[in-house]
Amino acid sequence: MIPLKLAIVSVAAVVIQLTLFVEVRIAGVAPELLAMLGVLLAFYAGIERGPILAFAAGLLWDIYLPTPLGVAAVTFAIVAFSVASLEEGLFHDSVAQLTVIVGLGSVASVVGYALIGEVVGQRGLIDVEMLRVAAIVGLINAALTPLLAPVVRWALVEGRR
Repeated sequence: MIPLKLAIVSVAAVVIQLTLFVEVRIAGVAPELLAMLGVLLAFYAGIERGPILAFAAGLLWDIYLPTPLGVAAVTFAIVAFSVASLEEGLFHDSVAQLTVIVGLGSVASVVGYALIGEVVGQRGLIDVEMLRVAAIVGLINAALTPLLAPVVRWALVEGRR
């Protein structure tokens, strides 16, 4: 049942990203729901499953991006591994803590995507504008954390609650 719930959440995130957030932007920047999903998956699923799940979410997002296939997937997996490694030493009782982790993880995803994109030949991804976009994405995703975190927790729990 968990794989089905994760698929539903991932596809819903892509659909919302490609429909609602094409028009709705803050300071000209849309949230990066799939980056946020990758961070939350790493936080809740842990170091063994989190990066794999984040890679799958990134691969799903890569289908729609103009960069070579796998750039988002690799980026999300690296960020997820970092988040899951950090998460092992943290307490899980603070929404504020999770909000900060999602914000920083989202910034790292945007910056990592640009860096890996440059490495594989996509020129023009790294500039001052990218840093502005990364900061805004981090703030937006942090603000959206209380909405998406319960959905990701639900997707990772087997059975009914």
